[in-house]
Amino acid sequence: MAVLHESAGYSLDCLANLYGETAEVIRSALLAEGVEVDAHPRPSPDPIAVTMERLYDLKLSIDRVGWLCGHSYGEARKILLNKGVQLRQRGRPLEREVDVARLVKPRKSGLSIEASGRELGIFRHTARKRLLNAGVPQRPKPTILVRPKTPLSASAVVDLHLQGYKNYHIGKLTGRSPSFVQRHLARAGLPARVKPDSLGIDTGTLVAVYQRVASSQATADVLHISAGAALARLWESGQDILDAPDPDAAPLHIPAQDPWQRRQQEIFARAAKGQRASEIAAELQVPVADVTAVMRIYQHRDRTTAEILYRRTQGESPGVIAIRMGLRLDRVNDVLAKYTSRPRRSTPLTKPPTQQRNRHAHRHHR
Repeated sequence: MAVLHESAGYSLDCLANLYGETAEVIRSALLAEGVEVDAHPRPSPDPIAVTMERLYDLKLSIDRVGWLCGHSYGEARKILLNKGVQLRQRGRPLEREVDVARLVKPRKSGLSIEASGRELGIFRHTARKRLLNAGVPQRPKPTILVRPKTPLSASAVVDLHLQGYKNYHIGKLTGRSPSFVQRHLARAGLPARVKPDSLGIDTGTLVAVYQRVASSQATADVLHISAGAALARLWESGQDILDAPDPDAAPLHIPAQDPWQRRQQEIFARAAKGQRASEIAAELQVPVADVTAVMRIYQHRDRTTAEILYRRTQGESPGVIAIRMGLRLDRVNDVLAKYTSRPRRSTPLTKPPTQQRNRHAHRHHR
């Protein structure tokens, strides 16, 4: 963004459209990086060539550089060459030395070629080539695992993991339960090696969210999966069930654009231009009450508190609010407890004096 703003002369609105964010978000990001934000930036004397060179120096591909500057791959490559830029070789250089034995074991354990290569930090094509050279077929026969008569020690669990075996196979080979395997791998500081997630959920992110909210339902809501799927993946990763969030964990920020947030940003933008709530409601075809609720956040002296309360009215749980806003859960709970809980009465309610006198008179008459 800094290169496009300073060199190519992209305005904040143009960057906002390119990155799918608001102009204020772009402005804050640029200021955070020490960029002098200009309302009407001027491009450099040779904007295309200079911009492409600076973007290419940031390790962007020629395809990406060309797309950002509105040129095809061939045009971008020609401009860079004319500028005297030394082009990099396409793709990352392959590792000269690959531990083939270490590559073969996870493949025979059942991992895919891509996952086996990922264990050594190489691409699928390289892993496949080295496996074929080692005589390993593309679809190896499944290994018959024999459970030992006597369960093996925890050190055997760690050794098998380092050799590339998955957790399920480690349990079979050692005669241990899945919880035993996961627990001792966690104690050794080793990540769980489980079946690749078909949903594309990163296990590390899932565990990090759970440690900060201590709720599988909130974790599922943040990552847009079911609570059952979240629990299953937590179990596979060896994460213990928590009674409370980890107090030492730093806040985690995973933003997401919901439909109501886009509407909220539109209301913010119109309110900043001086439009009244009734005008905004009429143009956006939403109730005036919704517009005034959003404008309270814009006018509130503590925007964070106002947004927490607004998100709660939209049905978000405290854990989801904490992750979406990058706050600690206890801070969110404190705000909700302060502004949404009803005050407790120290003394019981009493009837009006006239009713009390009537009640005593009725008792006396009886």
